[in-house]
Amino acid sequence: MRYSLVRQKRKTLTIQIRDGVITVKAPMKMPTEHIESFVAQKSAWIDKKLFEYAVKTSAVRPALDYSSAMYHGSACPIIKTDKVKRIALSDGELLVPNKYGSEEEALKAVAAWYKRVAKKELSELLDGTAKATGLEYKSFATTNARGKWGSCDGDCNIRLNWRLVMLDGDLARYVVVHELAHTVHHDHSKAFWAVVGSLYPDYKNAVKRLKMNSVLITLYR
Repeated sequence: MRYSLVRQKRKTLTIQIRDGVITVKAPMKMPTEHIESFVAQKSAWIDKKLFEYAVKTSAVRPALDYSSAMYHGSACPIIKTDKVKRIALSDGELLVPNKYGSEEEALKAVAAWYKRVAKKELSELLDGTAKATGLEYKSFATTNARGKWGSCDGDCNIRLNWRLVMLDGDLARYVVVHELAHTVHHDHSKAFWAVVGSLYPDYKNAVKRLKMNSVLITLYR
């Protein structure tokens, strides 16, 4: 079993699995034999977590190696071509000009395309949902937050992760409803969830689906 070993000034031995990568954190002087024995004892748990990760990422796997771009819940193959001068979505494919020679340049260009699209689409989604629900917010901006799809501060300024355009429209709408509900209750109390439920009855399923898509928030960093 492959894993990264990190020795630290700590007393306990722990195993961390993030995005399918296994990291073992051990005390500075702990014998290697003890660490290997501990990992072997936890092999069943590790296999379970890796399987769960594989299931969670199966639908978006093409996007994880950047061969495709997720957009509105669909994987769009990324095609390098001379047919376009700017990145364009056509017939379910994301066409990227060959002028972006290296993979790094191409990925930066795709990220920039995502951000341009997200700024317009998410602004329209937030504005439309606010008008439909009667909830008001102060300002809006897209964000590159790690680990958060959206946020709403005490002054009702809403920030939405630009990667929301990778999700299907209904799931993106749930995130917007969630943040707008925070303009009424700045917590996750029963009263807050009551507001969410009144506006998005199937929110519990949306929460599960959002967790299943959480790996997307790690892309293009």
